[in-house]
Amino acid sequence: MPVVNGTLSPNSIVTPQQIWSATAVATTANTTYTDSPTNTVLLAPQYLLNPNPFSVTNGSPTVTVTQAAHGLATGDTTTIAGATAVGGITPSGAYQVTVLTSSTYTITHGSNASSTATGGGSAVTVQDSRTSRNGVRITRLTALARATNTATELQLFVSPDGGTTKRFIKSALLSAYTVAATTAQTGGDFGYTDSAPLILAPNETLYVGISVTNTGIVFDAQGFGY
Repeated sequence: MPVVNGTLSPNSIVTPQQIWSATAVATTANTTYTDSPTNTVLLAPQYLLNPNPFSVTNGSPTVTVTQAAHGLATGDTTTIAGATAVGGITPSGAYQVTVLTSSTYTITHGSNASSTATGGGSAVTVQDSRTSRNGVRITRLTALARATNTATELQLFVSPDGGTTKRFIKSALLSAYTVAATTAQTGGDFGYTDSAPLILAPNETLYVGISVTNTGIVFDAQGFGY
């Protein structure tokens, strides 16, 4: 918050604008704590696009994506999954976007389309930072096993550049658990609350990992975008 004449400026207060909710599943152990961990999973809101959101042109790597009210800015990163081939290419993974309109943007695929087409199927999802234009306030970050699990460290990384650099910032413990109809899991909890939140700067993204390979550890994050 800016300071004006030695006092806080009330007009500079930014209030939460949109619920920020994300889940991710980690299965493979990560044993690297440097800025380039080998097995981490993006933890960001996921959106299902309308069917066939891609348009491509023969001989070009440019893909036009239709996503209503995307809220992105040129240079933001979006991660695409679930697409089928369109014009001989299948968009998948992380891409930087170039915004055209409030409902369209382009990405650059790694190869050229072999025909002009519209498509991509009905299961295309994207993960991006559209609810965090001014940052995110995470007030809960927990994890549960979706099957009998061995104890494992839970790892939290933050990236300022769309996943190129991932800084290890916190860990928690998920205890061993044997699935049973009459007992509840303790689960893992990173300890973030309304009074002690995790604050993400604009366009920072979260990645999660586990230290021991398991059948699936489900991470759940809740908060607000600004």
